[in-house]
Amino acid sequence: PSGLPIPSPKLINGRPLVFFRTYVGAAAKATQLGLMEGDGLMRVVDEAEKALLARGVPKTSDKWIDLERDVEEAYKTLGMVLS
Repeated sequence: PSGLPIPSPKLINGRPLVFFRTYVGAAAKATQLGLMEGDGLMRVVDEAEKALLARGVPKTSDKWIDLERDVEEAYKTLGMVLS
């Protein structure tokens, strides 16, 4: 994993506080919390990948590593949502 560790989620005044590295990670957390549908999550995955490709970010970049980790989490989340 790249960068600093992400803090664990917690409740503050009964509301979830979650941390993430990418928009895909944020969308996966939102889907897990029932704040977003699976189709919206997949749109975020698609747009995030397109954005890195359009900017010419090398596949060896930490940005891709972070994105790929969060995409994996997104697919796990979709499995939970679709089950």
